[in-house]
Amino acid sequence: MVDFSIRMKNKLRFSTCDAPHVPTSKTHEEIILVELRGDLLMITALGADGSPGSRVYAQRTIDLPETSLFMILPELPSHVRDGAFFPALGTVAILEPPPGQQRRLRAIGTDNNSGQCHGWIFDAIEDASSSN
Repeated sequence: MVDFSIRMKNKLRFSTCDAPHVPTSKTHEEIILVELRGDLLMITALGADGSPGSRVYAQRTIDLPETSLFMILPELPSHVRDGAFFPALGTVAILEPPPGQQRRLRAIGTDNNSGQCHGWIFDAIEDASSSN
């Protein structure tokens, strides 16, 4: 999978840390910016006005024929500085589509950033009108 920077329409659902793959909330729609630079994946929350918010980082772990898997990082890599970093744990899968179709991202994660453990599920599809 080659480097890219794309906007994606995400269907975010929350879950528990005991079963992060089981949704416990309604779907919240949002736009995220997903960027791949080498083996480092960045997922940035975008505000309603398009302004960047918090950012999750993930490291490539396995490439399969049509999917790349990434491990969400609880700490920034030593060579990266980012005040928007959002520490979390989990897994991201980027599914490479057949020609003419959009990429898809699926992620399951947990974080303790509010002092309590929260789980979340991303199910995002590339916004074809805004890819770079």
